[in-house]
Amino acid sequence: MPEKKHAQIPDIAVLKWRNIADLLAQVAQVPAATINIVEDNSLRIIGASQGNDATFKEDARIDMGQGLRIYCAAVIQAREKLIIPDATKSDFWKDSEGARAGFVAYAGVPIFNPDGDIFGSICLFDKKPNNFEGPIVRLMEEFSEIVTGHIQIISKNAQLEDTLKEVRTLQGLIPICANCKKIRDDKGFWQKVEVYLEERSNARFTHGLCEDCIQKLYGKEKWFREKDK
Repeated sequence: MPEKKHAQIPDIAVLKWRNIADLLAQVAQVPAATINIVEDNSLRIIGASQGNDATFKEDARIDMGQGLRIYCAAVIQAREKLIIPDATKSDFWKDSEGARAGFVAYAGVPIFNPDGDIFGSICLFDKKPNNFEGPIVRLMEEFSEIVTGHIQIISKNAQLEDTLKEVRTLQGLIPICANCKKIRDDKGFWQKVEVYLEERSNARFTHGLCEDCIQKLYGKEKWFREKDK
């Protein structure tokens, strides 16, 4: 799986995602819930329920390589939800990493970036068989969309911060010649206005003539007086 790059997740988002995991675990009455993001060939737990069975730790990583059978990895690779009511009754999942850890039931829903690429997953784990009936899976899907909205805001904020870093603003008093309009820089040298601004901003100049200057320069010329006739 190709390496994934994510904007820095702010603390407030981590708190919100942890609260989502907590709420899901409580509503589903399961011991553990997590929100994970894809990073390189692993899943990083960015939000984990902190109830009586705080099995999963924040910032822990789950390796998805080496042919391991991992519930969350299957959700990421298939880009679809996965429900495992009882791993002990599945020839494929009974020897999975989750089943070996005691979690025989699992429900997972993918989380997508706003551009449609995979971002991570929301997962529920139970130590007893569980069909995850009722509105639980639908609630997970709703939370997945909420997290996608958070990701979009985080990404836009990061882009805005990068843009602001590139903007170089001019502040304070700027000495300008009353006659020729050159500007004195902080080293005492006088520069043309366009040179001064180009060196201190992203502005670039193109030249033209205003109506007053056109009249002053060419107003007496015959070709100029006759051009609009």
